[in-house]
Amino acid sequence: MKGALLMLSAAAAAAFCGTAVAAAGASDSARVIVPRGQPVEIAFADDLTGFGSSFAASLANAVEMAVEAHPAIRGFPIQISLFDAPCGDPAADAAAATSIVANRQNVAVLGQLCSYGFDQALPIYESGGVVTISGSATADSLPSFAPTVFNRTVVDDGDGFSSWYAMVSLASRDLAWQQAYAAEFGAAPTSFADLYYDAAGLLIRRLQRVSTIEDGNLVIDRTALAQAVRQTTSYQGVTCAVTLDPATGNRLNDSTAPSHCTD
Repeated sequence: MKGALLMLSAAAAAAFCGTAVAAAGASDSARVIVPRGQPVEIAFADDLTGFGSSFAASLANAVEMAVEAHPAIRGFPIQISLFDAPCGDPAADAAAATSIVANRQNVAVLGQLCSYGFDQALPIYESGGVVTISGSATADSLPSFAPTVFNRTVVDDGDGFSSWYAMVSLASRDLAWQQAYAAEFGAAPTSFADLYYDAAGLLIRRLQRVSTIEDGNLVIDRTALAQAVRQTTSYQGVTCAVTLDPATGNRLNDSTAPSHCTD
């Protein structure tokens, strides 16, 4: 991986979270203050060791591509920190979420990959006010576990995920992105990589929108970020236009979108 990605274990995250809290010193519970010269930290709860690990590298590459396209927030570089949140392991998923939330400099979370286990982690993100955007967890029940911070760029199972994704992944814009991915990384992306590219891109743009500069530092209000993500309408992603339900964070299934997804 390139410089934007940093691999962190739960133990390593715990080891430096005290330093991160000190750096945030002046921030209250809803604000993250990024000191001048420091990066904006975004956590990626990827599956590095579980049964979804065959997707892990490709999804991380997709997130890296999104950062390459928009590498900074108001001049502050973006750092993606990888955490292991293995699919189907609720204890490990909750531990990853606890470590992510403990570092107050993590402004948001991409992932988690799988629904089972994510349901145990979501209340931790909710209590910490940390926005999550998954590109692959499709269970219908997930919004109830984190009513203010859960979001996804993938359509849920009850809204026809399988048929929707089969259609979207063949849209010309998505196919063009797949070619760009293959040109950069030397292999075709796995399923869901396009959805994580859009999750990262959407998040970066919302961070740009809500962040401010105060005394040379970047200030991000968690509540404002959560609201901005939930209010997403017609975000032009590679998986076509993304609109989120403001009540649940679910991506709406616009069956007409792929026919317009041509640029």
